Amino acid sequence: MTTFRFKMQRPNVKIGVQVVYAVCTLCATSVLAAETGADNIPVPSGQALSFIEFISEAEGDTVRFRFLTPDIGTAFDYIDVAADFQTVCDDQVIPVLDANALAPSQIVLSMSAVDIPFGEDRPDILQFFEIFRPENGTCIWEEF
Repeated sequence: MTTFRFKMQRPNVKIGVQVVYAVCTLCATSVLAAETGADNIPVPSGQALSFIEFISEAEGDTVRFRFLTPDIGTAFDYIDVAADFQTVCDDQVIPVLDANALAPSQIVLSMSAVDIPFGEDRPDILQFFEIFRPENGTCIWEEF
């Protein structure tokens, strides 16, 4: 699994890449990382949404974009933020994939009320997930 941190810029909040190469001393593989600075990404619901990280799995066939959304479960339910997934995928994710010549078959977007480490099981923390496939410059929702 490769983790990227992208620096997101205003006003269109396009994710620009600053990649720092490092060697993982425990697993002796290369990892990619960089700082992130993406707060208040505009979405239809108006909720606060910030970029956490990008993770590439299965040799790039699956990519994950993780977002912090502290108000889900309190001020926003899933139905309130459902359209946000499509907007983020089309307006933020697709341009990043295109700009970095990434061609996954699956895009997994997640929203979490708290920034918890990827893969950590925290039943007390609300998270929403949606899966898309990129097709002709847009995101197609995949029911799972």
